[in-house]
Amino acid sequence: MSEEIRKENEKSYCVFGIGEREFLLPKESVVQILDITRIFPIPGAPEYIVGALPVRGKIIPAVDLAKVYNVERLSYSDNKLLVIEVKGERIGILSDITPFFVSFEPDFVVEDFIDPEKLFEKLKIDSQKSNEKGNAK
Repeated sequence: MSEEIRKENEKSYCVFGIGEREFLLPKESVVQILDITRIFPIPGAPEYIVGALPVRGKIIPAVDLAKVYNVERLSYSDNKLLVIEVKGERIGILSDITPFFVSFEPDFVVEDFIDPEKLFEKLKIDSQKSNEKGNAK
């Protein structure tokens, strides 16, 4: 029984990689993990958006967090797309590794954790700044 209680209290994360680093997202934010077949470019998009692709009838922007967190990406070949959802909005995050899931005790301190809500806000703010720069030219 104590084993069951411990499992209920554990926190689950999705681990994905960018270059040499691994990041974690809360498992409940992950909608799906896809092989990337083709990403369509979006003219005028912020630098961190490498394009978009159709996923289940919706267009999902593909975000390269290497450009957001200033991490060197090893290559764009064989990337996976981690589709996450926050407040009804979805984005895809490129991963250099096949994402996988892990669980930790609640008191375990997780490094390189990405809060999806804060990430969405940061991307929206950066997108607005990019649009303002483009309009100023």
